[in-house]
This record gives sequence, C-alpha cells and structure tokens, in this order.
Amino acid sequence: MFLERLLDKKSLVISYYYSVNLTLLMNFASLYYRKTGKNICIGNFGKIKWEFYPKDVDFPVKCDENSAFLVFEAENESELPEKFIFATSYKNLKVNAIKVRVEKFEFNVYKAIIEDEIIPFKIVKGEINEVKLTNDYTELLNIIKELGGECEMRDLVNIASKRLNIPRDEVKEKILFLKEIDKIDIEGKKIKLIL
Repeated sequence: MFLERLLDKKSLVISYYYSVNLTLLMNFASLYYRKTGKNICIGNFGKIKWEFYPKDVDFPVKCDENSAFLVFEAENESELPEKFIFATSYKNLKVNAIKVRVEKFEFNVYKAIIEDEIIPFKIVKGEINEVKLTNDYTELLNIIKELGGECEMRDLVNIASKRLNIPRDEVKEKILFLKEIDKIDIEGKKIKLIL
C-alpha cells in the first residue's frame, strides 16, 4: 500500500474529501503504530466525525513527547508543529513535506499523486485498497506491446473492441484511465507505452 512508503517521511495529504482524509489518517496511524509501537497524537482530534469511520481505533491515542504527531484537517501552517509526521488538509500548505494530492477518479475510486506517480485506490470499510488493473486493462497494454509499443488510437480501439467484446466507447474510457495513471501516453492520435 502506498501509505507504507510514507511511514519514514513527513507527509501532507491535500484533499477536499473529508472521509478520504479521515481514512488515510487512521490507516497511516495504524500502520505507523504497528511498525514503531509509538503512541499516536492527533492534532485537531475534535474535528473528527466518527460516523465517517466504520472501524475501531486499533492504536493508542496519547499525546506525550514520545508520541508520533499527526494532524487532521490542518487549515494553516501554524497547526502543523515541526515534529508532525503526517497531516491532511484541503489546502496546499507551505511545509517541507512530501505532498500527496488526492483527486476523485470515479465512484469510490481516487488517485493519490505522489511525486508524479499516480496510485489509484478505493476505500472499502475503512481500509485503503490500491486498485489493481483488471484483465481488460492488462489486455489493452498487451495489445499495444504486440503492436510494437506504439499504435494509432483507431487501431487499438478496433482491435480491443473485438478481442475484449466490449463497445468502442468503453475501450476509449479504459484507454483514458491508462493515460491518467501514466501507463500510456497519447499524442494526437498516437498511443505509446510508458516504460
């Protein structure tokens, strides 16, 4: 899961989605506690609406000098102490941290953008689940490989529509998703695999 890569870095999640921010914060806190055994201190704890988080808290929430400091829904830089390790905000705050932008992609599918890498994920029962490419997406990438790693949009749509037995419009939507997650590049009518 992409949150594991953030465990040893100071991170700021920038997202307009309250429940996504809450779920990311709680999942990060749980992972961090399991890895380090440190208590978790959550700044702006009073802003949490527990009805948006369906799971029990599986880590101790205790603030002392040895606690890991997380901040929920920071509104400005002054709410982020120097020793914070993870924070969420709807604003792009000016802090020295890895910035993770979260955007909605489709119903209950979001994309986390971390240093130019795009990671699609879903939230299921309070858990972050990275979205794996289904067979259709894998087959689209295989068709492009078969065509030498580069092809015309029209050719890919026609071949994929027949091979996958799906409408051309659906193939085009899948192609756009692959572009969104940086698996392919589209220039004009040309499609190219990104290695």
